[in-house]
Amino acid sequence: MSSLLDSAAGPPALTRGGPGSPGLASPPAAATRLPAELHHRFRFIAIDASLLPEAADAAAALLAVGARVALLAREGVPHLARRLERVVRPENRRRLFVGALGGAELYGFDRRGAAIALVDRAEPHGRSAVAALLAQVIAPLRIARHDWLAISPDPGGGAPAADARGLRDAPELAGAIHATAGAQRLGEILALQRELDRELGPLAAPRDAAWSIEEPGFDVAREHEIESLLAIANGYIGSRASLPEGSRVSRPATFIAGAFEPSADVSRVPELVIAPDWGRLSVTIEGESFSAETSGVLHHLRALDMRRGVLLRECLRRGEAGHLTHLHTLHAASLANRHVLVEALSVAPLNFTGTIRVDAILSGDVKSASGAAHWERFTADASADSLLLVGHTRGGLETAMTSHLRVLPGQAAEGSPPPEAGEGACCERTEGARSIAERCDISVRVAEPRRLFRTTTLHTSREAPAPREAGEALQAELSRRAMDDVLGEHARAWAERWRRADVEIDGAPKIERALRFALYHLIGAANPDDPRCSIGARALSGEAYRGHVFWDTDIFLVPFYTHCYPEAARALMLYRHRTLAGARRKAKALGYEGALYAWESADTGDETTPPLVVTPFGEVTRVLSGEQEHHISADVAYAAHAYGRATGDLDFERGEGAEILIETARFWASRAEIGADGLAHIRRVIGPDEYHEAVDDNAFTNWMARYNLRAAADVVRRGVARGDVLARLDLRPEEVDRFRDVADRMVLGIDPRTGLIEQFAGYFRLEPFSIADYAVRSAPIDVLLGRERTQACQVVKQADVVQLLALLWSAVPAGARRDNFLYYEPRTAHGSSLSPGMHALVAARLDLHAHAERYFDQTADIDLSNTMGNAAVGVHIAAMGSLWQAVAFGVAGVTRVPRSALSQQLPHAPPSAGEDEAIAIEPHLLPGWRHLKIPIFWRGRALEIHVEDGAVEVALEGSAPLPIGQLDAGAPASAVLAEPGRRYATRRIGGRFQPWEEVTTC
Repeated sequence: MSSLLDSAAGPPALTRGGPGSPGLASPPAAATRLPAELHHRFRFIAIDASLLPEAADAAAALLAVGARVALLAREGVPHLARRLERVVRPENRRRLFVGALGGAELYGFDRRGAAIALVDRAEPHGRSAVAALLAQVIAPLRIARHDWLAISPDPGGGAPAADARGLRDAPELAGAIHATAGAQRLGEILALQRELDRELGPLAAPRDAAWSIEEPGFDVAREHEIESLLAIANGYIGSRASLPEGSRVSRPATFIAGAFEPSADVSRVPELVIAPDWGRLSVTIEGESFSAETSGVLHHLRALDMRRGVLLRECLRRGEAGHLTHLHTLHAASLANRHVLVEALSVAPLNFTGTIRVDAILSGDVKSASGAAHWERFTADASADSLLLVGHTRGGLETAMTSHLRVLPGQAAEGSPPPEAGEGACCERTEGARSIAERCDISVRVAEPRRLFRTTTLHTSREAPAPREAGEALQAELSRRAMDDVLGEHARAWAERWRRADVEIDGAPKIERALRFALYHLIGAANPDDPRCSIGARALSGEAYRGHVFWDTDIFLVPFYTHCYPEAARALMLYRHRTLAGARRKAKALGYEGALYAWESADTGDETTPPLVVTPFGEVTRVLSGEQEHHISADVAYAAHAYGRATGDLDFERGEGAEILIETARFWASRAEIGADGLAHIRRVIGPDEYHEAVDDNAFTNWMARYNLRAAADVVRRGVARGDVLARLDLRPEEVDRFRDVADRMVLGIDPRTGLIEQFAGYFRLEPFSIADYAVRSAPIDVLLGRERTQACQVVKQADVVQLLALLWSAVPAGARRDNFLYYEPRTAHGSSLSPGMHALVAARLDLHAHAERYFDQTADIDLSNTMGNAAVGVHIAAMGSLWQAVAFGVAGVTRVPRSALSQQLPHAPPSAGEDEAIAIEPHLLPGWRHLKIPIFWRGRALEIHVEDGAVEVALEGSAPLPIGQLDAGAPASAVLAEPGRRYATRRIGGRFQPWEEVTTC
């Protein structure tokens, strides 16, 4: 066989179809006779380029189903990469790589689909192209070796003797499944891969590892952690990813957003209601109960398909009697209809014909982690068209849950509404005092999968006056629809959310995947239709903090929703307005005016921080956060103000937003004390650094209070606040003057000599501390140091002054930002998951690349590597929001600027009512990041921002032009009045960004 790139003969044509390309013919029957190890859905496939041209067609087909493909050639790598541009669709080329077999050259493809060198011939340390690909892409995506396939030329098919072993000689591919193939065999392998996808249909896990989180096996020690990571939610309901059949360690829980009952904790604070368990689905195979934790399990894998918002499971089990069975399951909380939960089950007997039994159960036998039993009574009804379980909590909440299980007919009949039960199925119902179940005995034949589909509905008296009737009507409608229809509607809802939120990072696959994981949970946590509830610290994935709402939501989550899901951001801000009465009660109880928001809030807005907690050592200790962590009011005000500014939601700005700003400003005006020095002091508070309590003039608190006071005065001065709001609040002019006066007098703690901001009064006099001295530690730093020394030294729990820099960047003198970051960063222990993301953001803005890369990795690992050690009680949703902010505001450099700042660049731009701010971009692309794409919503328009080395491109969708600025070192460098449907670009030449140019293409 001649080389593809033989200089005399030239490369053969890379064409699809035809007699020379059997790889794209209809699936040959011989595919079923391939070795058993090839009957696996591979995610990374390396192909020896000696198999061209068939290899190119096979690569294109495999890329189309989501696999990553590497074509490895002995020579002519750049030319081969360019030739492949003609064969592979541009959107799939990001998963295609071309490398030197035995050499260092490695090529990938940029966002436009053009070939680019990832590693040149001079790769240091002699690392091969295959090793570089594994290190840069495959390892960060955690693609396991059993998911690798290496295809070498069949020596019997005409390959040169020197190529006889092909990729088997590549030591880097040790552990992969190896196959040899000629043209026909390659076609059979491809046909089998397609057939495996077709057979599984919606139960197939994604091949694209950038969209999947996989958990193989069953590990008792990690089971609770996995239940959190793979949780499904839609903003109304959230369910942990517990095994359907249960295990001795399973902790199943389904949460109803915004529904609270008293806990059994020592302080009896409210906690999220645990709904009846809808996910119990037990399978009995020829009389043997199936369980993932038994010794007969040969393979077990759970996968979170983030693109579709579904939890998938695959298991191969050999029973005690030798029955070999393949099971697949699917679970989802519908994003198309938030009252709907779905399950699907496929059971394939591989070596027997017999009977399986499936029990689908609704159970009210649930308790919370605190030990509380929320439910007073249940009523089960098996006589209705579907299973019905009606429950009443001790606090008066009524819920109705319905369930309908169908045995689907054969696959050929899919696509039309299936009958109640397939051939060979017998189903019956049973009910108990707190549960109800449907049992189906199903006849199965060897090698013929049987599928079941279950729909469950949940309604409560919070949103439906008659929950039972609402559930039964919805279930009746669902029972008439095919499984593919219900799942397809859910997938389309997720596709729309991803269209407005997905971030692409070429060159940083670990961060891209971690960010998608964050976005998955952020999307699933929000319900734009319910302003009565907010998002707790662990969202709807676990019971830590009892579902209470903290500043996490306003500071770490709302920015994402504001720019990617403004409907959800509005609902979260309306929750803060609805709980304003509780904030007023708290301020009054402490002797202040206005509104002091609860540090921990539930449904009423009253303070729910437990005054006492029991430590792991059994000691009862006092909790001061609810009494002293007052920056929460400024945090809420900041979020409300930023939301209104970014979205242009005038109704909110003039009404609810103005009321929040004014009432919180009233609190600060009464909270601050004018000292003998004539300055405004805020004493005895806790800042974000919770290691130091009862401190005076915490910088973050004071700076944020100043922002709050000025924003409130501004909405009055500019006439933004509606007259009826001002009248209802009885706001007097002298109060507004007081807002301005206190803000102007506020102690800011800036050392005039160094420019450093003192974290609180006396901080600089504390014992010096460096976290590097405790780089290796087995416990939190405050535990190691002890309470007394912790408060006496400069250790910082989490971003405090650095948090101030992240939020109030433009208010801090430019020359002081870097010095403050480098002063506090070595003192910060990151004892909170909220901290690393803010450090990543600020470090990126400061172009401190090593710091930024380290903190991006640390933020990405919080849940996916469980670095905090407590993911078992829920994911860290605020850290997820901070990861998005670090990318959007740090690396992409998206920021707000006064529109007047762009007047010199846009002297003829017509003014727009109410739009006194504009969006600007100052990118800080990190080393190795070749391209960043991020969507940003701004005042009713949708921006798609692309950042590359030395270039920025934007595309605008909407109904009105939008001024966009380009900043350089914080100052406007250029601006453009972007028109909807157009694209614009600016490039850095000679160290300066050039004026924007239109680059729209037809």
